[in-house]
Amino acid sequence: MFDDLEEQKRKAGGGRMFTWRSAPLPLKFFLVFAAVSYGIQMYLTYTPPASHPAPGSTASFVLAWTVCPVCIFMPTVDPTPSSMAYFIGPIDAVIYGVVGAMIGYVIEAFF
Repeated sequence: MFDDLEEQKRKAGGGRMFTWRSAPLPLKFFLVFAAVSYGIQMYLTYTPPASHPAPGSTASFVLAWTVCPVCIFMPTVDPTPSSMAYFIGPIDAVIYGVVGAMIGYVIEAFF
């Protein structure tokens, strides 16, 4: 009448559970690149401006566009923290995550 836990696992799709070790390499690279990209963007968004390059200098634009590719399409490179956290940051994280996934596929294919 009642199945034991192992029998329920077998019926639900096998006893093998999805873990970080069993994840494919491109998925791991996608998640790591996206998390690091989002973390760097949030750090730069919420740190004091004194630790950044001077506004208007070439270094500030290069830094901003390297960290935030979507900022190229914006009229200003100084978005509000809320738009950075909820709109621009996740889009950039996906962009860098896809780059990481492509690197993962290349590593998986050739090494």
